[in-house]
Amino acid sequence: MTTETRMFRRTDSDFPTTPGARQRLIEAGRVEGEGPLARQTHAAMPPTRPAEHAPDRAASAAVVPVPAGPCVPLGETDGGTLHLDLNRLLAGRCLIQGSSGAGKSATLRHLIEEAHDYLTTMIVDPEGEFANLAAHIGAATIRASEIPADGLTAAALRARHHRLPVHLDLTDLEPDNRIGKAAAFFAGLLGSPREDWAHTVLVAVDEAHLLAPHVAGSARDAETRRHGVAVLVDLCARGRKRGIAPVIATQRLAKLAPSVISELQNMLLGLNVSDRDVARAAGLLGFGSDRAAGLRELPPGAFYAVGPALCPRPTLVRVAMPVTTHVGATPELLASADVTADEAHTLLGLDALREVSRANTAPLPARAGIRALDEFLLDQRAGDAARIVTALRKITPNATTAQELAQHLAVDSEAIHGALDLLAASGAVDTMPRDETRIARLSARVRLRVSDTPVVGLA
Repeated sequence: MTTETRMFRRTDSDFPTTPGARQRLIEAGRVEGEGPLARQTHAAMPPTRPAEHAPDRAASAAVVPVPAGPCVPLGETDGGTLHLDLNRLLAGRCLIQGSSGAGKSATLRHLIEEAHDYLTTMIVDPEGEFANLAAHIGAATIRASEIPADGLTAAALRARHHRLPVHLDLTDLEPDNRIGKAAAFFAGLLGSPREDWAHTVLVAVDEAHLLAPHVAGSARDAETRRHGVAVLVDLCARGRKRGIAPVIATQRLAKLAPSVISELQNMLLGLNVSDRDVARAAGLLGFGSDRAAGLRELPPGAFYAVGPALCPRPTLVRVAMPVTTHVGATPELLASADVTADEAHTLLGLDALREVSRANTAPLPARAGIRALDEFLLDQRAGDAARIVTALRKITPNATTAQELAQHLAVDSEAIHGALDLLAASGAVDTMPRDETRIARLSARVRLRVSDTPVVGLA
């Protein structure tokens, strides 16, 4: 005898984010499974039917069993529809991994869309790609750049207590600040009082290697990295008893801290290209060298699934497409503009750039070192110039625009242009002519003074 779950394919018009929509699912049937999610189940489980009515499948394909408790359809295998057991996900966490183009983010989207009406969903979004999904499931967006770390801890505590879905947007943050603020949010989830542990929560973390990197980029970042890894490991290790089900997505196994991977019992592993990633993915799946090579040939959306919440042996599943569109999808090919070489020369403003280059390399007026410093300090533009240097140092070696500097420092554009002129005259910054596209960054000479000592990691 086999059992099957009726699949409710939701669209934007009937997605169950309102009580009325949820009631339609409840009226269709209710699962009385075991575990902390049983009382929150809304999906219907129709009675079993004879095996002879099941679709014809290859003799070698094992029929995928349907979990007895609350579950969501993940995709199709040669043995039928593969479902994700939510109670076992809560106990064992999940890793979604695949190289760029493998469909990792689309898989995470599909999982969130299917599971969000069983448990509260928290989306941790380092790249700002899940805003439309947050709107689709009714999640409140928190911009981490606007709230201090302790405020994010408080927000996580309140969201858990009131069972509120949340989208944590970590864009516009420096790498170390991004790790610190994500860790503060995770700390709030873990610090929830015991009476809130029954409020089960799915914590979906995209690009997790940015929050718990395997190797720090510099000596200064090492302590921040250790903190990020420790908190994410703690979330995975202690989350089960606290009703937290982390789903960790990453492009590279080699970039994500191994201590995080070791806490994840369920895995969806897709296309891998790097030799190191192929070897690690094959090791997690128990593949020999002959099967490991197949990881380089998987099409987008195809993943090997294994784990207590999925299936006992590695099974190839074609994950269903999400309802929402992935914002970070690769753009379609677009040819270059149809312009002549002279038109391109004008659009690039090369003549003006050459003039600026000569101006930047022109020596300062003949003055002794101390006198030059005195004149710089007495210049009315010196205060804004110092603030610009501080701002550019945070993003070195990257550049930014004069308009962004004006917004960041709350200074009018004319003052920013004047300060950049002063810094360019001293050779402290590399910049462009005054216009709306003016860009500036610290000069190579200054960058050498503020760069960190690189850390070399042997993997």
